[in-house]
Amino acid sequence: MTDNTTGADQEGVDQEAVPATEAVPATVSPIPGPEVKPASTHAKERVFVGTGLFWGLVVGVLLAVAVIILAAQNTTSTTITFLAWDFSTPLIVVILGTLLVGVIFDEMFGLVYRSRRRRTLAERDQLKRIEQANADFNAD
Repeated sequence: MTDNTTGADQEGVDQEAVPATEAVPATVSPIPGPEVKPASTHAKERVFVGTGLFWGLVVGVLLAVAVIILAAQNTTSTTITFLAWDFSTPLIVVILGTLLVGVIFDEMFGLVYRSRRRRTLAERDQLKRIEQANADFNAD
């Protein structure tokens, strides 16, 4: 068999006597796949640890199972009296209704707190910009 590019595979040629640079044919194609850039061109490699989606899913499933068990065990009818109204409902409806009202109130108060906090931080940033502008103006 004859290889015209390097002469390394010619009959009667000792493979060990051929230098390493001539042992690889010049027509070797690269292995297909993603292009690998040299390490020096990477600014900083990003490492993704995780989003916590798996643990959130596990906790959500466990809470759903707990609510199903709670609903199955609390099916007795309870009479609720509020001002002029009287109505009878299963105990689980009362428990879940109370939970829902608590979540709604928590979100409403959280919304108010976050909006106040954003306003305070925006005012603080604006004050810093004004002080910086005054310092720049006085420096000139």
